[in-house]
Amino acid sequence: MLELIAVDIDGVLLEDTFSPVLYRLTQKFHVAYTKELENNTFSQKRKDAALYLKQALNLPKDTSLDQVLNLYFEERTRYLADEGHDNPILDGVEIFVKQLSELGTALICYGGLPYNQINERFLPILEKFDRYICTNDFRPGLNEIVRNIYHLKYDEVLFIDDVNRVAKEAKKYKIPFIGMPADNDWGFQKEEMEETQVKYIVGTVKDITPAFLEDVINDQKIWSE
Repeated sequence: MLELIAVDIDGVLLEDTFSPVLYRLTQKFHVAYTKELENNTFSQKRKDAALYLKQALNLPKDTSLDQVLNLYFEERTRYLADEGHDNPILDGVEIFVKQLSELGTALICYGGLPYNQINERFLPILEKFDRYICTNDFRPGLNEIVRNIYHLKYDEVLFIDDVNRVAKEAKKYKIPFIGMPADNDWGFQKEEMEETQVKYIVGTVKDITPAFLEDVINDQKIWSE
C-alpha cells in the first residue's frame, strides 16, 4: 500500500535551470557537454558537483569551490534574464499538485535547494505538501527519506524525478518511480532512464493523470527482474 508520494522540485514542478546553465558554461569554456558531466553533477551534493565542474571546465587549480559555485549562479542569473523566465512553475503543476493532495496519501516535495532559495512564486503551491526536504546533504536521498525520515518500506513510497541517478537508486531498492527527464537537444537523461529500464517515463506532469497514477501504484513489477 502506498503511504507516501515524494516529488522532486527542480525539473518536475519548477523549470529545470541546472542543465541549460551547465550547457551554457560548456559552450563558454569550449568543452564538451557529456553524459559524464550530467552524471557527476545532477543530484550530487553541491560541493561535489562544483569540484567536478571545476575539472570539467578546465578552471585554474587555485579556483575555489565557492568561486565555481559563484560562476554557476552568475551564469544562471544571466540565463534567466536572457530567456525572460518570469514564472518558473511548469505548465499543469497546480492541477497536478491539487490532484495529489486529494489522494489522502502523505505528500512531500524534495530537492537540493535550501528552502530559502525556493522561488517565492512557488510557495503557495508548496503549502499543499506536508513538508519540503532539502536533500543536499544526503544525495540522492531516497533511502534516507524512506527509511530514516519516514520509517517506511521501499514499496510504500513513490518518487517522481527528472534525474537518472535517482532512478538508479529507486531501481536498487525496488522503489516505485516515475521519470520526467528534461526535453532538450543536448541532454542525456531520457536515454539514461531508458538504459536503466525505467518503466514509466512522462514528458510533463500533465501526463500523470489519476488513471496513470493508479496504474503505477497498482503495478507490482515496476522494476523488471
